[in-house]
Amino acid sequence: MQEAVILQQQFKDVEGYQAQWNRLKEGSTGLQKILQVIGEPSTALIFSHDDPDGITSGLIFRRTLEKKGWKVTHKLPEGFMLQPEQLEQAMQECPDAKAIFLLDKGTLAPYDKYAEKLPVYIIDHHPAPALPGKCVYFNPSVPAYTWCSTSILSHGIATLSGTRDNYDDFLCLMGLKGDWAIEPVIGMLSDFAKPFFVEYAQQFKNLLTLVKERPTQFDAEQRDFTSLLSRVTEFVHATGGGGFSYFYHDREECLKNLNHAECITTALAAIADKAEQLTKIKSLDEFVSLLPQPQKGLLEKIFNYFLQDWESASSMLNSSTRALQLGDTAIYLFVGPKVPLLPMIGSIKLFDLRQKAGDKLAQIIMVSSVSSDYTHVSVRGSGDRVHSGKICGELQDSMQARYADYKDKISGGGHPKAAECTVKTDKVPFMNVLTRVTEVLSEMQALDAAAKAGSLNDTQKARADKLGLEYLKN
Repeated sequence: MQEAVILQQQFKDVEGYQAQWNRLKEGSTGLQKILQVIGEPSTALIFSHDDPDGITSGLIFRRTLEKKGWKVTHKLPEGFMLQPEQLEQAMQECPDAKAIFLLDKGTLAPYDKYAEKLPVYIIDHHPAPALPGKCVYFNPSVPAYTWCSTSILSHGIATLSGTRDNYDDFLCLMGLKGDWAIEPVIGMLSDFAKPFFVEYAQQFKNLLTLVKERPTQFDAEQRDFTSLLSRVTEFVHATGGGGFSYFYHDREECLKNLNHAECITTALAAIADKAEQLTKIKSLDEFVSLLPQPQKGLLEKIFNYFLQDWESASSMLNSSTRALQLGDTAIYLFVGPKVPLLPMIGSIKLFDLRQKAGDKLAQIIMVSSVSSDYTHVSVRGSGDRVHSGKICGELQDSMQARYADYKDKISGGGHPKAAECTVKTDKVPFMNVLTRVTEVLSEMQALDAAAKAGSLNDTQKARADKLGLEYLKN
């Protein structure tokens, strides 16, 4: 098997992993408080995001608490932000809970309301426009964005707590892959993850070698090869709903009442004693064969439906159009009805569009009418010169201001290369959302023109930063 580029690289002068985490601990009172409470066993409610990073970070943290003697209930509710009704239901199921831990669910100001019920501890890596004041949080992306994953934050906490093991290493790798912080085929690795990679990833060389198989949703920069890490992570993404609530309850009776994210999490938790076998698997089928029944059979059904929907979605996105050019980034726009797997397929379609047009960098903005009361805006980029997360953050802020009575139904934000904005109310129709998207694009185009003319004033510069025109900072 041919080694991926990432295994051919030499990472010199990399800080030791333990030293990195000792330094992070010294610099974060939030991390210090979380480590202190971990050492005081009680009963906990863990909520983690239902995407690969949320699943793996939640599972690593759950295992840490359990090893420390905690009684844990782990929930993976739909959506990014934990909703009040989701918390209330979980507290009814677990009335003895003494603490709430939120992983990969944002460092959000509304969580202060939850801290009035129980102590709230947040472990997260997303940028935060407004921080909670009553919660304890550890987030390396506050105040400045740090490219990593919540899985590596959970892994570091496990290391500092003395509970880390080889299976945690495997889960951490998947979380990094799921949030695009590592790409073995092209050799990309975030700076934050380098100490972890140097110390722990070498045992999983089998996951990091090149595979001449079906390219995955993570192979957005090239489509000739993939890695087993990408294939396994895509399986987790597809079967858990990917954080986008792409579930298959309607496909057949056995899936009707299945909680997808809990199903894959239960299966992963059951193979914690198979870390040695995971270092030797050579295919996705070998990985799936390790999973227990009945979860294995159910997950295989879900994954097959995912593959069918992938082909359908790819065809639908052929109608995307090139809308404008912002610096060296071409902006593409797709407007249409509900598209299966829309966010994930966007990155791959963007690769095709870039390749065809010869664009240096590109971004695709997808506005989809999921239903009469649900509009989904998804943004994917090949670079960070136009910040996807800031665009969706602006859509959230401006539409919440316009439709203040329904602001709890509007949410948006994300990373430089991947972001979402969802509007889940029929009081803000699809056409209104689309209009706001085009207004934002027009404003970005005007700011770009002013910059080219050398007439960008301080107010416009601040606005360009808010809209994510990162290339104008240079």
